Amino acid sequence: MNQKRIFDIDVTGRVSAKGSQILGEAHEHYATAIIMRLGFDVSVSSVKGGSYDLLITAYENGVGSRENILRAQVKTCSNSIRFIGGIRAGIDREYKSGVKEYKYSEKHNDLLIGVKRDTLDLYLVPTRFVRHFGKSKSLGQLGCLKNNWDILLNWRDRYLERLFDEIGK
Repeated sequence: MNQKRIFDIDVTGRVSAKGSQILGEAHEHYATAIIMRLGFDVSVSSVKGGSYDLLITAYENGVGSRENILRAQVKTCSNSIRFIGGIRAGIDREYKSGVKEYKYSEKHNDLLIGVKRDTLDLYLVPTRFVRHFGKSKSLGQLGCLKNNWDILLNWRDRYLERLFDEIGK
């Protein structure tokens, strides 16, 4: 009997049959649970297909300091995280390349959370960084954002600028 691991995917064969939507839903729930387990307030958006999935309470300078409500989008990723939305969203699910596609900006959300599908690590990417990147970024280049809960504890310009400098362009 094979030993199952927490990061195994699709041992039933149902995920592949239903496409990536079920995996995306699972990762949204997973990210919610992890962030809640860390002690942060998290609400799940009741509107599916929008530009954010979660509302997360973050702090400017540690617990007890000024709070910010962040709009967060959860993205499944493998070797890179994509900064594109609108591809599967909308009432007309006819896939027309480039028609509804858009690059995330602070107009859409404040934080992108990449869930690495084979390790379940969370990459917390402030959306303000995205304007300096292309349509995607290698997870190898985002190492300082991997499971970095300090981002939610120190959501302030100086800290985020230091992280961005660490990533480089």
